[in-house]
Amino acid sequence: MLTVTPAACERLTRKLARKRAGEDEAMRFTRKPGGWKLSVDRAYPNDTAIVHDGKILLLLDEVVSRAMTDATLDVRDTVAGPRLKLC
Repeated sequence: MLTVTPAACERLTRKLARKRAGEDEAMRFTRKPGGWKLSVDRAYPNDTAIVHDGKILLLLDEVVSRAMTDATLDVRDTVAGPRLKLC
């Protein structure tokens, strides 16, 4: 299963607030050419949910969950500020 660091949880929390996501919405990873995309979405049956402080922050469908089994989501500092990093 994808490992999500505490720093990444905090970053996801801020992203959801900035996007004005509803209580029933979270970020979802989807595949795009050349990588991954994060967007706001609602949960579907069989999703894996990453929860932090009682709030669902991240949703993964079955295919994405399997693809990210050994991955870690963390935060890295960039010139533009902190960014999520999948490694």
